Amino acid sequence: MKAFEALAEAITSISEDKKLWRYPVAASGIAGALMAISGLDSNVELVTYSPDFSIGIAVLLVLIALLIRLTVLYYPTRAFYHHKKGIPFEEPALIKESVTGGIMVLLVGIVYGIVILIAGGLMLFPAILAYYALSGTTKYVIAGLLGLPPAIFLMGIITMMLPAYIWTKDFGEGLGIIGTTLDNAREVFVFGALMGAVIIGIGAAAGGLVFMTSLVARGFTGALVAGLLDGLITGLASVLSAIAGAAMYRALRTWREKKVNLDPDWLASL
Repeated sequence: MKAFEALAEAITSISEDKKLWRYPVAASGIAGALMAISGLDSNVELVTYSPDFSIGIAVLLVLIALLIRLTVLYYPTRAFYHHKKGIPFEEPALIKESVTGGIMVLLVGIVYGIVILIAGGLMLFPAILAYYALSGTTKYVIAGLLGLPPAIFLMGIITMMLPAYIWTKDFGEGLGIIGTTLDNAREVFVFGALMGAVIIGIGAAAGGLVFMTSLVARGFTGALVAGLLDGLITGLASVLSAIAGAAMYRALRTWREKKVNLDPDWLASL
């Protein structure tokens, strides 16, 4: 199935080329550490840390962390693009590109988010209706049964939208993936389930490491280590999610173009 192939392709590519993950994982770790020592991250609650500097410095640290995380949104997919095309690239140059690219991803992501909210509201409407129309335990069971499948399907769509935009630098391509997914609903559902499981698993691992850190370190040191570990694991999840999303998008795009019988020489350029 395309879903398993996309995830396998992502893992294989990451293992083959360190430049796909080296910067985003390290950058995410730094961003996590900055967020933690700012005192504005919930992770610091476990290590009982409270910063002794002004709120202005805390906000500055958060802004720097957010800017770094924007580059992490852009970098993995674009690095994967170069990797699959066989185009040599230097990490410093791609990091520089990822600053402006990350800002554009944020703006595009806001629009995509609005579209997903509308589409998601329509898909989840039966579950929402059941939740408010029923009572007792029944409403949770029925709402869960009605809401889980579309939520998983939406997970698959969301994971592909930004990678589709970054891969092509075409705003419409990310939106167009919604129509393509409707023709490949089973594949997208399986992909969403896979990515949901991976992200939840990695998130649980990050939470576990933060908790373990809180048992041996407190204060500034505990916050720094907890934020760093959480950021590193989150960065790995971001890389895997972005590259798998791009791989799945490529598979569906190839299917779409074959369906409308476009020039096969153009398909070879994918």
